[in-house]
Amino acid sequence: MKKENSLFELIHSLNNNEKRYFMLEATSKRKDSNLSKLFEFLSSQKKYSEDAILKKFADDNFSKQLHVTKNHLYEAILKSMRAFNIEKSLDHKLKGMLHDIQFLYDKRLVHQAKTILKRVKNLSEEHEKFTTQLEVLDWEAKILASEFYVGSIEKDIDTISDKYYEILEKLQNSREYNDLQSKMFNNYYKEGIERKNENYKTNDQIISQFILKDENRSLSFKARCCFYNIHSIYYKINNNWERAYEYRKKLLQLFDESERISPEEMNMHFAAINNLLPVSLHLGKHREVADLLVKMRNITEKYPKVKISEDLEMKIFTHSNIAELSLFVRTGEVEKGLKLMDGITPFIIENEKKIRKFPLLHLYYNIAYFYFSIGKYSQSIQWMNKILNENSLKSVEDIHSSSHILTMILQYEQGRDELLGYLARSTHRYLNKLEGLYDFETILLSFLKKNSTTRNKKDLNRNFTRLREQLAKTRYEPGERNALSTIDLLAWIDSKIEGIHFYEIMRKRALTDYNS
Repeated sequence: MKKENSLFELIHSLNNNEKRYFMLEATSKRKDSNLSKLFEFLSSQKKYSEDAILKKFADDNFSKQLHVTKNHLYEAILKSMRAFNIEKSLDHKLKGMLHDIQFLYDKRLVHQAKTILKRVKNLSEEHEKFTTQLEVLDWEAKILASEFYVGSIEKDIDTISDKYYEILEKLQNSREYNDLQSKMFNNYYKEGIERKNENYKTNDQIISQFILKDENRSLSFKARCCFYNIHSIYYKINNNWERAYEYRKKLLQLFDESERISPEEMNMHFAAINNLLPVSLHLGKHREVADLLVKMRNITEKYPKVKISEDLEMKIFTHSNIAELSLFVRTGEVEKGLKLMDGITPFIIENEKKIRKFPLLHLYYNIAYFYFSIGKYSQSIQWMNKILNENSLKSVEDIHSSSHILTMILQYEQGRDELLGYLARSTHRYLNKLEGLYDFETILLSFLKKNSTTRNKKDLNRNFTRLREQLAKTRYEPGERNALSTIDLLAWIDSKIEGIHFYEIMRKRALTDYNS
């Protein structure tokens, strides 16, 4: 987004409640009438156009210095949103209370300032807001000095000092865990984008750090969360799903047993559920997946006093449906999947712009994959095209790559032989741009290209059997984890060999796992 469009981008990021709040505030002040007029016009624009603004407000004086008015509007929106969100964010609330303390102190209403300071202290300690705790201690020392240490003893000063260094130790400990977690996630995400990168090798160095040898070395709730996150990602990258599950389970248990109540905790709790879902799904724990979906969709029951944000509502909708569609594909439950789609499609149409781009693409992919699994290839291609036409970001989990592969399979299933040669070449070029093809991609592309015109059932059966043997022998590489998990190629091949639907293969597998 260009700099001159920043205001347009900010306005269109606001939800209806935020826009209404700003307009009420702006229209209550006569001097802000120009701001409200410009705000309303920019809200109505589908695409930013400065020429349209100048034409609309040609008779208004502010249009002669439009850049100044735009800057004032930008600052006014941010100021308004600070007030709007003060009760929704604990950080905003604590900062506001600290401003109140400063005001009361300046007015020499120290007793009132101390009352609010006590509340800030309790909240910051309950929610491990270490930097705020340090500010509280600074205020306690300042108030002691302002009262000329009346009624205090030397021990009071030592207590403040000791507490200060204790908090600094926890802050440093938390920072160390955060840094290691960021490095691990950085390597994890890059594997989806850069494919052949070697960064995953540094994960062994990360996991061998002293503070990651024992979870009791984490000195705070958030540091403990980082400890579990780091280990679960490490084991997932290295294809040890059982150990990844163990740490994801511990993380969720931490939140389930916690009595901490705030919007931040609710968001982190949601993330803990969401991160356990794909691991449980991979391990075939289908009943647990169903239970986790219920827990995710009813997360507000644990946080009854916390108002859920629109962003979290969109996350819950998107990620729960991503997981549930995956579940129905894996269990071959066609009717349940179709019923779920009856609710997903209208919701997307109404809320598409409110949903973050990558989760939305991931949902598109799972919808397309579900339709593929039940043989509705035309519907699958329609959703797949939504992904292939989106070029605004590099997908973290290589969704675009999987989409190219699945599109080729869909065209093969529809007998569009004339397209397969072109698609094979274009897919090969696209994947090469991502620093090389995986072994399974090379094998599959070659198969589809060679067999695009083969329709003899005996020959096809023999070729599919050979393809299955080749893919079964491909060696696991950490960077291939997502590409391999997004398409069950062996199930598709088995459906071709056995002459039954893909979903029937998945249903047979699920029943076998259930009875074993």
